[in-house]
Amino acid sequence: MSERGPEVIVIGAGVMGCASALELTKRGARVSVLERSVPGAEASSAAAGMLAAQVESHEEGPFAALCLAGRERLTAWANDLRDRTGIDVEHRVCGVLKVAYNAAGAERLERHAAWQHAAGARVELVGATRALDVEPALAPPLSAAHYRDEARIDPPRLLRALRIAAERAGARFRSGALVRRVALDGGRARGVEIEGGETLSADHVIVAAGSWSNLVSGVPLGPGAVRPARGQIVELLCPTPVLRGLVWSDAVYLSPRDDGRVLLGSTLEFVGFERIVTAGAVRDLLAAAIEAVPVLRAAELVKAWSAFRPFTPDELPLIGASGVEGLWLATGHYRNGILLSAITAEIVAARVFAEPPPFDPTPFERT
Repeated sequence: MSERGPEVIVIGAGVMGCASALELTKRGARVSVLERSVPGAEASSAAAGMLAAQVESHEEGPFAALCLAGRERLTAWANDLRDRTGIDVEHRVCGVLKVAYNAAGAERLERHAAWQHAAGARVELVGATRALDVEPALAPPLSAAHYRDEARIDPPRLLRALRIAAERAGARFRSGALVRRVALDGGRARGVEIEGGETLSADHVIVAAGSWSNLVSGVPLGPGAVRPARGQIVELLCPTPVLRGLVWSDAVYLSPRDDGRVLLGSTLEFVGFERIVTAGAVRDLLAAAIEAVPVLRAAELVKAWSAFRPFTPDELPLIGASGVEGLWLATGHYRNGILLSAITAEIVAARVFAEPPPFDPTPFERT
């Protein structure tokens, strides 16, 4: 390891790769980020940007705690990125209103709120009248739960700010670099081989390749450890903002932006790497969104897209040790890549520098 700081190769220039590159360069590492396409071409810039740590957690435990730590970290990261780049990533603590329009949904809301309350998290069960006080544009629900501390962020702005900040801190980005395998020597990662046969040496390698992580030879994950889960999103535009915060139902979530846009998501489909937008998904998302927020019937339909989330069988991310010395994981975040980007980067950087991590990653490591 060089006295100038370790040489680190990051595979993937999505939000995980860019965040890891920034955190590593801040600590003095010499970082090269290799991207098969262009930075942010996959799930990172196509996400809806919900920082729904509580809503995405279904039981008390390490994952719920990790999500809360991730949400907290992004507040500081958003401020730091603004200072470093001048970019407002639209981090807004706007809350989530989770709504139910039938008895079964109301029962699920009550159970979820109960364990969250018991765990000390802020959540309030509310009726239709209070729900409309929070979000006046809603169709009156049967019941709702208000998670005041949840937040949102704009993923394309976040990705752009992370890339710029990492480059300014010294990270080098290389697009069109398809990593074929991790180069091993004596059971330790020593670099990577890219398409064309070129080998790049490094002291450490970080796998942040999202849904493609399993396709890199030498990464000891096993078949099906990370696979693509296609999600489709529809973007609407209203003349003025119609929602104050995030709205979530069993059929759709709605993520507003400051300029009147509303992102609707998201589907879950295991179709390999088939990147298309389907008429059925767009129809279903629009129908559910208009049912919940009737004024959206008059919104402009701007665009729709699909992207691949890195799904793991237990729906837990892979962060930290891989079982191979010098090879670190920052992948498998499924629905929570944006939420967990900052905390993942801090954990991985701590592991590279052999420092105590800010959060115990043991439940998410492979050893």
